[in-house]
Amino acid sequence: MRQQVLTELQAVSGSVELASKLNPADAKEQLRKAHAAQRAARLADSAAWLSTHEATLLDHFADGSEVVPSLIDPMVTPVRTPQDADLFRFATLQWSVPVSSGYGRRTRFLIRDRHNGKLMGIFALGDPVIAQGARDTAIGWDKANRNAKLYNVYDAFVLGAVEPYRQLLAGKLAALLTLSNEVRDFLSEKYANNKVGIHGDERVKDPTPVLITTSSALGRSSVYNRVTYDGSVMLHSVGFTKGFGHFQFSDQLFGQLLDFVRQDVLADPTAKVGSSKYGSGPNWRFRVIRTALKALDIPDDALNHNVKREVFLAPTAVGWDEYLRGERSDYVPYDLPVEKIGQYYRDRWAVGRAERRPGYQFWRKEEGRLTTHLADRQLVLGMPSGPVYGRVDLGSYSLAVGTAKRRITGRPSSGAKTQGTAFLSRLEGASFDITVADVQWDSGEREVFGYDPGATKPLSLLHERAPISVSPSGRFRNMSVLDLSVVRRRGTDVSAVPATPDSLADVLGFDLGTALDSLAEGIVGTRARLLKDKGPTGEQMCVVFDETDHVLPAVVWALTRPISLLRAINPDEPRPATPALQRRPPRSDELILDE
Repeated sequence: MRQQVLTELQAVSGSVELASKLNPADAKEQLRKAHAAQRAARLADSAAWLSTHEATLLDHFADGSEVVPSLIDPMVTPVRTPQDADLFRFATLQWSVPVSSGYGRRTRFLIRDRHNGKLMGIFALGDPVIAQGARDTAIGWDKANRNAKLYNVYDAFVLGAVEPYRQLLAGKLAALLTLSNEVRDFLSEKYANNKVGIHGDERVKDPTPVLITTSSALGRSSVYNRVTYDGSVMLHSVGFTKGFGHFQFSDQLFGQLLDFVRQDVLADPTAKVGSSKYGSGPNWRFRVIRTALKALDIPDDALNHNVKREVFLAPTAVGWDEYLRGERSDYVPYDLPVEKIGQYYRDRWAVGRAERRPGYQFWRKEEGRLTTHLADRQLVLGMPSGPVYGRVDLGSYSLAVGTAKRRITGRPSSGAKTQGTAFLSRLEGASFDITVADVQWDSGEREVFGYDPGATKPLSLLHERAPISVSPSGRFRNMSVLDLSVVRRRGTDVSAVPATPDSLADVLGFDLGTALDSLAEGIVGTRARLLKDKGPTGEQMCVVFDETDHVLPAVVWALTRPISLLRAINPDEPRPATPALQRRPPRSDELILDE
């Protein structure tokens, strides 16, 4: 048992330690990895439920083509029916960081777009933890005032948007909606006349939310920062948690620790751990884990996971802080109807974001299928398979990476007919849908090309033409290289010409070397500099990258072939955005080979 605990802790601490040394975007990816085991366990526990409900629940999610930013009309409804509860549960399972189940009072809400009836996001409000340093310091609470007024504080322990609305910054909308009149009135009515007791002070208290708190899941938050309404900041960052928690102990491990404590540590299995019985109070898990760690001779600081979460306070009334400190007896609630919040969100975020990052249009609700993450259980449960591909946002274009793996027959650049294994991706634009094939030929050659038999000119000229050859770098172990060139139309044909940094920047609008380094740690330079090539091709621009990577070759082909060709022919063709990896693709060995 001791070794099992140490193994799980080491797996989490490694990712957290690495995250502390990286830039914010890469750090968040490492923190997601730290939560991966817990998320995988929850998906596994939900496998049977998903096999029964997933197909129906996916219908409540939108394809990008169904979202019209200027017509988004959010409405908030509390979870009332079993179907609502299923939808809320399915939405929480979409997120890379498992959500908390909350404490005490718990009310869940769904956010739907009235325009199309689809789910936009969710949030849940519950009792806050009794003592929270950053919050209490910001309010100016002493212990007595905190115990007297804590019932007026709710914690948003679940808060966020679902795809494709997430790409339109609907997480900020969800945060604002927690402060809405409709939510405040619902909570006030739901908990009116309830008797509450904190430290023996049992009486009926005013349940009206005066303050909403929340905290980020992955360090500093980009969603909750700069949440405004009519020019006023609504969510205020007040510091960070100390990094204590128990997510690093998986649910399965916690269950084993609980049995260990009850059966082997305590003389009386019904005895209290600390000051409360098993199952009572928000600190129950802490007490169980601390008791187990002590018995296993593991330092108590194992509960310090070092993921410091940013704490935000969102007042719902004028005079909120004075009221919570007991300095005044009343407060004036803000007037924030859902309708006006929705209008503000459309004007402030949705419409402009859609114009700048139109890639949301390419999202397909099937990409939210979760049973694909449970491939090892599919044969047992009879689950349907679905896309597990990654996605790269290119602004007006979108690249789905790893849509399939297929055996094909063709002619590589050498000209000899052979077979090969193609790792397929899909490039989508407003007027085209191209399959991109990264092929490892049985002859040993590797190349990337695209085809769309139904395309009209000029893209039809790219059908199985203008391939990009990929070869071992020779100088770097386990690294491959491809030359950078840009296609040009010449009469009725197209050809590739060597690219220069200036020509690429002119076509794309951004520095490709910086973009590929950020995307997949690709190194851009001349063959002379990178490969010590002293021959006539020494000045050829190239990219050196991990030989197992399928993202970078597909992105390079997309940018330097169809997108560059369209922009060369039509100056009004939109520039691509700097490629951003929205979801990592599967490895080639994770895809089922289609013979």
